Amino acid sequence: MESIKELREQLQKEKLEGRERPWGYRFFQRGPSIYFTWLFAKTSITPNTLTLLSIFSGLGGAYFLINHMWHMKLLAFFLFYLNLLLDRIDGEMARYKKIFSLKGIYLDELNHYIIPPLFFLSLAWGLKDATIYHESLILLAGMWAGFSSFLLRLTHNLPYGIFLKKYIKHRDVLAQPANSSTMASLRQEYSPLYALLCIAHQFQDFFLTILLFALALGTEQYIASNAFLFPYLSLLLFCYAVYLPLIVVENIIKGVLTIESRMKELSSASS
Repeated sequence: MESIKELREQLQKEKLEGRERPWGYRFFQRGPSIYFTWLFAKTSITPNTLTLLSIFSGLGGAYFLINHMWHMKLLAFFLFYLNLLLDRIDGEMARYKKIFSLKGIYLDELNHYIIPPLFFLSLAWGLKDATIYHESLILLAGMWAGFSSFLLRLTHNLPYGIFLKKYIKHRDVLAQPANSSTMASLRQEYSPLYALLCIAHQFQDFFLTILLFALALGTEQYIASNAFLFPYLSLLLFCYAVYLPLIVVENIIKGVLTIESRMKELSSASS
């Protein structure tokens, strides 16, 4: 059996090198995930089974997040973190055992589309009767943040759907401009803004989202109960209800400006 160091080189290198990753990805997600992969590699468990466990972990987190008791919410945050870890482990297991399937990809996409929105919806439902704010505001914030997190994944995957459904069938009529914008050109043109956006994008990462809400809950219970801007969970939910739609708008603008170049990139990759 390979060592942990060897497994990191084999299974994580392509996920880490040459890529911009959010804060905590390397140490709090890929860091512990390889140890579980090392253990599971000795068993007959399949990557698809781990993906299903990841989904069930997220669903369990949503169930406990609805509960009004703070220690149940802490358990919920742990289960959402476990959902993230298992999402890393199933890919590592697939690469290690060389077991790849379309069903696995389908389940993985379902996980990304369902669990983050469910996090915000269940959080809002659990807060609506336990906060100073009107329950309609809390529920609206949860629905808005949840819908926005769904749109974030959708706008990320949309170019691939356009490529498969439209572009490869109608290349002759979907002519492309000679000098279409690329992400690299946009970064160069708007370099000062891009630096700020890189920081802003950190907070859309699901791990950092879970961590921030867990810290807000801990602050409510142990550090500054009923202090300035209390309750912090509700306030943080309102912040995400504003922040995530802005990131969605930014993604849409970038998508409109770069869609032609993305089709060229996908065409080159598929040829």
